[in-house]
Amino acid sequence: MNKQECKKYIKQAYINLVKQNKSLNLDNIEFEMKKVFKMQMLEYIAYSKISMHNIKKSGNLEIKLEDILAQIDILPTIYSKDEAIKVANKL
Repeated sequence: MNKQECKKYIKQAYINLVKQNKSLNLDNIEFEMKKVFKMQMLEYIAYSKISMHNIKKSGNLEIKLEDILAQIDILPTIYSKDEAIKVANKL
């Protein structure tokens, strides 16, 4: 287990619970952590889909990991998380 990743998800779930004035209990923290995981997953998938789409449209005959990773470095500066999810859903 990566402790830093775990702490990040717990912190975000905790912040969400405090913002919503919900009590801190086992069920609520589990529910919020699942929401955080789901949103993170949607964001990662969206950026991956957009990067693959861009590489295919650029005319590259062979897609390499380096190409995908380079796109992933750039895309968050172009699209916000919500915009990326919307664009990816249209692809």
